[in-house]
Amino acid sequence: MTRDVEFGAERSGVYLVPEDAASLRVRAGAARLKWIDLNLARVATKQEFLAACRKSLRLPRYFGGNWDALADCLKDRCADTVITARNCAAFAAAAPEDYATAIEVLQDTAAYWKERESAFVVLVDAAVEGVDLPRFAPAGGA
Repeated sequence: MTRDVEFGAERSGVYLVPEDAASLRVRAGAARLKWIDLNLARVATKQEFLAACRKSLRLPRYFGGNWDALADCLKDRCADTVITARNCAAFAAAAPEDYATAIEVLQDTAAYWKERESAFVVLVDAAVEGVDLPRFAPAGGA
């Protein structure tokens, strides 16, 4: 369980990436959180997104390659984790409904880990139409 103010379970959620993500990564390391980079530069479909997750998150061989399987794996394997998803705009533009579903799966996972007093923070660099994603800010609003 994380007790760090910056990354406590109460901050679990999906956020827009802050401008100073590099120092955030250092602070996440100090809080003993896993930091996972998820590069979506070549992702334009649901299947490409799930394949990128499989690779970056090192999901098990039995990963089913669908939204439910992703949710299950995230809930089995990603306590005390920060995922930074870069280059999301192409996926968001090419498959907005799938991008929105991906965000929903990530938000559901964050709620799951929050209830279990573990941190799960996802930082994305593209918004979802109709979904208010706050920008992650350091604890205390600095």
